[in-house]
Amino acid sequence: MYHMNFPCEILFQTKNRFNDASTDDMRHSDLSALELQSLGLNDVSTIVDPYRMTFKDNVSYPFITGYSPKDDQRITPDECASILFDEMRELSGLFASGQYKNLIGEMINHFQHGDGRPFGYNALLNRAFSDLLRAKQYRDTTLGVIRDVINKHVSDRRKQVGSRNFIWDVKTEISRTTLPKFNDFEDRFNGMGITIHDIYFQRIVMLNFRRYQIGWEADILFEAQDHFGLGREDITKKLYQSFRFFRIWFVLQRYNCFSFKPFVTNFKASVKLTGR
Repeated sequence: MYHMNFPCEILFQTKNRFNDASTDDMRHSDLSALELQSLGLNDVSTIVDPYRMTFKDNVSYPFITGYSPKDDQRITPDECASILFDEMRELSGLFASGQYKNLIGEMINHFQHGDGRPFGYNALLNRAFSDLLRAKQYRDTTLGVIRDVINKHVSDRRKQVGSRNFIWDVKTEISRTTLPKFNDFEDRFNGMGITIHDIYFQRIVMLNFRRYQIGWEADILFEAQDHFGLGREDITKKLYQSFRFFRIWFVLQRYNCFSFKPFVTNFKASVKLTGR
């Protein structure tokens, strides 16, 4: 058996930086009521008016507890935010069903109470990422091209897995593919599309490589990070603005009467590749 102990070779890393808080979707508490309304966010909630801090006319919803709505009843910003979060949780059911449906609830709770701290390495989230990678590893995807490059270097005695040329070939081929994301049709409904609406940063690391008389195997680590936050470029899209869920989310994050901070979400998955 031929065995290489890598000092963890980075096969690929996105241009986007890890823990990048400079993007617009990581801003918070920075917009006034007039600025939010100028973006089209007039009808935010069915229950409260966050700009006037009042209940709407004679509304009653079973998931709102501890309140008795009345015409023009004033509420505090804390009460208003609590109601908006309850409504956001209720609306999340439109996008989340199946085995991952509870993830968005955990994310919303963290948004409300986490004060911007990272949401890290949740077991269910890691499993979802692992499932995403394994479901597509033999198609024309990132894992597929890594496997192909390893096979080419193994079959050519002049080449060596782990060499500079090998790393260059892997990076070149990965740059021609689409990195794995939760953007399939089923992700719109299983909770992953709303929980991880994009993957901002990805790093792919080869942890080790073993070559046998017949065949080889390698352990590949995928590390990823998303931003649980909305930017202007999100909320100005017709798709996002048409759903009350996103309008509430944006107001909770960006309204200067509230102080709810977006956060980064970390997740990872390890995959064993094999070949001959």
